[in-house]
Amino acid sequence: MKTAIIIGGGASGVAAALTLRALQPDADIVILEKNERILKKLLTTGNGRCNITNTAVSPACYPAFAETVITQYDFERVRAFLLSLSLPIKADNTGRCYPLSESANNAVNLLLEALSRANIRIQTSAQVTAIKYRDNHYILQADKSYTADAVIFAPGSAAAVRGYNGTDLLADLHINMTPPTPALCPIPSTEPFLKSLKGVRVKGSITLGDKTEHGEIQFNESNISGICAFNLAKYAYDGCCITLDFCDGLMDEKTLIEAIADRARNVQENAAVLDFLLLRKLALTVLKRAGIKPSGNPKELTDAQIHAIADKIRHFTLTANKPHDFAHAQTVCGGLSARDIDPATLESRQNKGVFMCGEILDADAPCGGFNLHWAWASGMCAAQAASRFISALK
Repeated sequence: MKTAIIIGGGASGVAAALTLRALQPDADIVILEKNERILKKLLTTGNGRCNITNTAVSPACYPAFAETVITQYDFERVRAFLLSLSLPIKADNTGRCYPLSESANNAVNLLLEALSRANIRIQTSAQVTAIKYRDNHYILQADKSYTADAVIFAPGSAAAVRGYNGTDLLADLHINMTPPTPALCPIPSTEPFLKSLKGVRVKGSITLGDKTEHGEIQFNESNISGICAFNLAKYAYDGCCITLDFCDGLMDEKTLIEAIADRARNVQENAAVLDFLLLRKLALTVLKRAGIKPSGNPKELTDAQIHAIADKIRHFTLTANKPHDFAHAQTVCGGLSARDIDPATLESRQNKGVFMCGEILDADAPCGGFNLHWAWASGMCAAQAASRFISALK
């Protein structure tokens, strides 16, 4: 009997196992998971609603390494795969897709049922500590010794994982990996005004270099957060300048200036001038940045001062730093690429019969289901290639 072992019971590993079973009905397929249960990370996606993919998935959303896989395993193919597991999905008006139940817990249970029906063995609390190639087989050491004809490596990443050691086995496989960095995470900053804005949320945009993201901006005492900040985090570097626009798409500059001037004629203090647009905490910060005393008389504001307030609303700058904390990251930037892995099959160039999928590969994407789509797609791709490899063995 041919045997395939999947290291890691996350979304990509489960997709690989189920796809491989459909192609190899008689193979012995085993998932080795170091934690006490599989699919733990899936439970947290989409704030518990399970943002499972996105209708806008395309190669343009990913690094170049992912192009072949995403072209082959596009939205429709992944949706059909999920439907085959009794996991139909629906899209919201932004393209984000969720299970019909909008429950990550339900999604996990359906996947567990599918694994059970497929007679796929799952061994939890089984951390693989070594992998060697001997006598035309791979020997893995975990809770016991396992022998495999093919191995699918799906260990996830350090994002939101304590004590991550999923890449330790790469040394056994003679693969060198560029250390990943946190992605889809808050952007740290030491700006002193952040303490006064802790908990404030505002719709707007963030620009870093030539890249701009639109959406909700969240302030914390040591960082800025929200989806638009998450999508830019991987581009941040120590001392970079970020520009925030708190009037993004709401009105043009002329209309904004007129609104501020009109408000100034009808309130008693400068602190109230921006109440039509911003929460008071944020308004006070903007006024101070524009050199305006919040306690001053708004009727004494000059045209230049009103223009200065409008400018700070649309071009509020802060100095930020490169993220280093994996604990609050949703994924990582970097990983194995075409130098080490065949982009078409996800097979190791150094180790025939070893395939990679999921977050260990250089294929991070924006928020909104794109990274989970990569998990399904890369798992399916790795399984297809592993099946061909197993079938060719004598």
